[in-house]
Amino acid sequence: MTDKRTQAVRLAAEATHTPAHAAVSGRAVSVIERYRLQPDDLPGGEWEGRIHSVNTQGVEALTPLVFIEGLAKPLALSADDMQTLLRMTDSPFASDWIGCKVVVRAVRINAQRVLRLYAPGMAGLPVDLPAAPRPRRRRRAWLALSLLLTLIALSVWLVYAVEQRTLLWAFLQQAVTTPGATPTP
Repeated sequence: MTDKRTQAVRLAAEATHTPAHAAVSGRAVSVIERYRLQPDDLPGGEWEGRIHSVNTQGVEALTPLVFIEGLAKPLALSADDMQTLLRMTDSPFASDWIGCKVVVRAVRINAQRVLRLYAPGMAGLPVDLPAAPRPRRRRRAWLALSLLLTLIALSVWLVYAVEQRTLLWAFLQQAVTTPGATPTP
């Protein structure tokens, strides 16, 4: 049976042997983007709730995941997040973290938006709101649409002119022969 000391030693050993800078590639990128909490998933860049479940994910390197009430996706804990939970609960056991009230904030660290866990009321990095998306200009679409409508109008006029050529010819002759009179079709 493990105690707190041996589990803490094991967690520290795993952290030293797991490369923190290992690049995520392949299908793992899709898993992280779709099934783990991202900074853009937080309304207003911040969320407060209770932890209702703690799990781990991975094969070679285990990633602790925290499920927070009100959020559909789990938060992958960083080393700083685990230290925050250890200080809040005074326990390295994940089962003791359940029920703990936490605040998740989207913050900017090293020019990258990441999620960090804080105790309610705890000072920390300010919330980093995403930049407002610039409106996309659709000049090409409007140009293509206006060109298409012009071609349709021209083709309709051309078809009308071909079908009504005798009437148009008579109208033009009458307009030329009587300069002061208004033409009547």
